Amino acid sequence: MRLETELQSCRVAELQWREGGSAQRLLRRFLRAVRQVVGAPDYERYLEHHTACHAGRAPLSPREYYADFVRWRFGGGGPTRCC
Repeated sequence: MRLETELQSCRVAELQWREGGSAQRLLRRFLRAVRQVVGAPDYERYLEHHTACHAGRAPLSPREYYADFVRWRFGGGGPTRCC
């Protein structure tokens, strides 16, 4: 029982360390919300999804992810501009 409690507290401490302090966590959540509102790509969310659903495949690099997002958002048929 004691070992389980120690392991659980270690897991909690590790998660807190990964997430950073409360101000850092709040900023990260705010930026994620802003990205959703303006339709910008969110690489961290992509990695979370990829880890959960596509564990056997390697994820895209940040550069590849952004390029794929731009192709999806604006089409792959050349520049998209008004003039």
